[in-house]
Amino acid sequence: MKKLSYLIVPLFIFGCGNSQDQVSVVQDTTTTIADTTTTIADASASNVVKNKCDDCEYITITELISNLDNIPKFAWNDYQRIATENNIFENDSFEIILNVGPSTSLYFLDNEQYIQKGISFWQNFNLPEKYYGFFYNYDDLDWAVNELNSSGFEGGMARAPCRDGVCSGANSGIYQRPPHFGVGTFGINSADSIDTYRYGPLHIHEVTHSVVASQWIGNARNPQQSANDASPCWLNEGIAHAAGISLGVETYGEYLDMRSSQVTGRHIQAPFNDYSTPTVLDYYNKSIPGVCIKNPDYVLGYSIGYLTVEAMNAMAGADSAMHMYSIMASGKDFEEAFQITYEISWNNAKPIFAEYVSTVITNLFNS
Repeated sequence: MKKLSYLIVPLFIFGCGNSQDQVSVVQDTTTTIADTTTTIADASASNVVKNKCDDCEYITITELISNLDNIPKFAWNDYQRIATENNIFENDSFEIILNVGPSTSLYFLDNEQYIQKGISFWQNFNLPEKYYGFFYNYDDLDWAVNELNSSGFEGGMARAPCRDGVCSGANSGIYQRPPHFGVGTFGINSADSIDTYRYGPLHIHEVTHSVVASQWIGNARNPQQSANDASPCWLNEGIAHAAGISLGVETYGEYLDMRSSQVTGRHIQAPFNDYSTPTVLDYYNKSIPGVCIKNPDYVLGYSIGYLTVEAMNAMAGADSAMHMYSIMASGKDFEEAFQITYEISWNNAKPIFAEYVSTVITNLFNS
């Protein structure tokens, strides 16, 4: 493995443990460098790359409630359309470099295949130049720290997926300075081998986080921090979870099963078990970019955020949220980018999304 000579910035930290566990945010205390970039390209509706296809089936936001059963199908179909179109990866310079701990036994051997699948899906957007993945159990935690350090990264980030003697979570982001490498840490715990989410969806989820931050490459001195500061937390986890679940399984039936288990299995304990419309709307309002990562309700990005992005995908295409990120990276804030992408203001859209998400989650819990 090539040795790097730079320091890693904090990644967008989150836990992706067993789907039946409550997920919590791990905060990184590494010092970051403030973004001082002043040259920002303008983005307007006239220069946004088209994300819809002419003969695809989409839905309007006013039709969400009356088409509850169609939303996941429309979104799923569009993921498969784009995945088929992007099946051949055109970037010969991109490289995936995986490292496995010396005593770590992998229960899933297709890690590179699914990382590549995620990268291929997003290939029309800015990408990190390379993606490094570190896979290790708790016994190999010191190895992971040393391996990250010797590779030029921050060894302390290896501890983020680990707690209470177990490494089970996963984290991913991009490297601060050129070359902008993606870096992912994947905790391996044999007990997770029964969780189908760990067999591909997790990998695509993590890669998507790195691609999101990559939209700021060339637009910010610290692309990862700029991405964190620009995105509501529901969107950050929502886009990653939607992509992971949609692309990480083979059939629509498997998608629906994992959709249900991921939404209902994670946050069933108070205070994260109230999904009424006012509560969902309040969650949106408190998901303030640059601030919400410290909120205890960050975990709701895996349920409320995911279902919101799924609806957005059914409205405007499965890559529409990444288009929105590329607009934000060019200088627009979230609400401006949302308006450009979905042709409705976020202020007008969020009450409709809140009612829709509340209804879907209620139905999933009662099914």
